[in-house]
Amino acid sequence: MPLRAPLAVVVPLALLLPNLPASPEAGRAAAEAAWRIHSVRAAEAVRRAETSETRFVEAAAAPEAAIRFDEFFTPVVGDRGLELSDRLKSLHGRRVAISGFMVREPRRSPGIFMLAPRPSRVTDDGFCLVDDVPTTCLHVVTATGNRVEPFRPGRLHLVGILEVGPASMADGRNAYARLHLEPSTGDSSR
Repeated sequence: MPLRAPLAVVVPLALLLPNLPASPEAGRAAAEAAWRIHSVRAAEAVRRAETSETRFVEAAAAPEAAIRFDEFFTPVVGDRGLELSDRLKSLHGRRVAISGFMVREPRRSPGIFMLAPRPSRVTDDGFCLVDDVPTTCLHVVTATGNRVEPFRPGRLHLVGILEVGPASMADGRNAYARLHLEPSTGDSSR
């Protein structure tokens, strides 16, 4: 028995989309109202994420300096792209404090994770970063070695030895800055 093509049914668009605005002005007004509601909800979600705090590691010693993510690069992009700031370079090998958010990844390598200035995640299971992860991302090398750290939501306050310069990481990514956490008696990740 030969297969037949299905019978095409023509249905007016207004029946399929009953909430479709009658005019372009009404459509723009509805879109603006929806955007305002979305913006308020998104801002509230970001505020909650930024104010929830988690202390990942109690440092063995006090930090020599603190650094913020906005201090990683110079404000001007040079001929070869982004350039590391003098401030970041000057902290190489020193014990520093930094505050940020653990990047949520579908797969992580043991002993390392990424820290970002805002809640971020990698949505692909590949080795590339996506638009959601900021350029000012810091690789964190944990003191627990071969164990995969569980994802921790909220702001993390970390203290460790900062290493600056290009390096290939165990997760296959290249990193320009790494924070090496030190083992301590107050390590809450054990």
